[in-house]
Amino acid sequence: MKNLAQRDWRNHRSSKKAAQGLDQTVALGGVTLALFTYILYHFIYPLLSKGLLW
Repeated sequence: MKNLAQRDWRNHRSSKKAAQGLDQTVALGGVTLALFTYILYHFIYPLLSKGLLW
């Protein structure tokens, strides 16, 4: 039986995988911000400008 070095694959994370996770997080944050802005300016702002919320 040969003495082979045992590799620990748990410590070898792909930087591509980490970058993809970050890209997905940024994309989801951007979509959330865009949706929030849409709701704010199309529903909340008209009510404020007419004085219905004060």
